[in-house]
Amino acid sequence: MIKLRKILDKAYEDINRLNLKKRCNQFSNLNGCCKWDYSLISSEEESEISDFLEKNIEIYEKVIENKKNESTCYFHDKINKKCLIEKVRPICCRYISYKIYEKEDCFKSCSPTNPCQKEKSTVISVSKEDVYVESEYIKYIILNNEKIYFIDDKSIPEYVEYKKNQNIKLSKVINK
Repeated sequence: MIKLRKILDKAYEDINRLNLKKRCNQFSNLNGCCKWDYSLISSEEESEISDFLEKNIEIYEKVIENKKNESTCYFHDKINKKCLIEKVRPICCRYISYKIYEKEDCFKSCSPTNPCQKEKSTVISVSKEDVYVESEYIKYIILNNEKIYFIDDKSIPEYVEYKKNQNIKLSKVINK
């Protein structure tokens, strides 16, 4: 898991350097990307988050309060605009807006130009022939005459292995 995080962190840094403009991410988008039970994590991540919350009761209480208030993401601190579990944030949360997802007939990704809306999806579809390889883990599209870069997680063997074990709902860590 540590090796995978390092690979993804490097790809994330490369994308931010290549894109030149700051993109929507889980900290800049006040609507958030998460919808309660939507996000899946691995058992290792579940243990890390559970241990973190047990050691940080004040944070755990904020998470429970968010759940009671039906916040979009239970782990988002709306006042400070940051992730309450940033140090142990799961992979699914760290890179969501930087990933491109290969589907049967196209690629899909979060829009690099339109932040998410609570009720309105801003996911874009791009034909496969309009997606180009930049490097081992990075692909790009051309949008408004500008290259927009994404992490291609399926090209990372460690991520493919991680996905096999990503089967626990993130909300489970607070439902114990």
